[in-house]
Amino acid sequence: MNIIIELHDSTVAEIAKRDGTVVVHFVPAYLHKSEGRPGFDSGTGWVQDARLIFADASVSGGFPDLPCDVMDGELVVGRERHDNKIPVPLEVTEPTELRLIFDSKQTVTVTGRGVRLELFGEPRYVEEFKP
Repeated sequence: MNIIIELHDSTVAEIAKRDGTVVVHFVPAYLHKSEGRPGFDSGTGWVQDARLIFADASVSGGFPDLPCDVMDGELVVGRERHDNKIPVPLEVTEPTELRLIFDSKQTVTVTGRGVRLELFGEPRYVEEFKP
């Protein structure tokens, strides 16, 4: 099974900087699961809480009142760009940048030297996905 987090259907509850790390807490994150390419091929939609933890990180931009739905975004890991999605699982130690667009005025950018994704709680089924 192939899985991604789709940014534009996810909600950010908190963005916190602690001891050189930045944690982005999704409550919930929207997951696409597919035997093919998630987000493109038929599959299922689920919600589950998640945290992205960035090492040696900084955060900048215009912060909305949280929690707030994500409208769009991208994750760049090294030279690989993921438009509107986060691969699952994810744990890398290379330069990483996450850009979250909340609306026309508020965009937050997190940069770090690596990131890991933690999913927690039980995933909850939402829907069938058919392109």
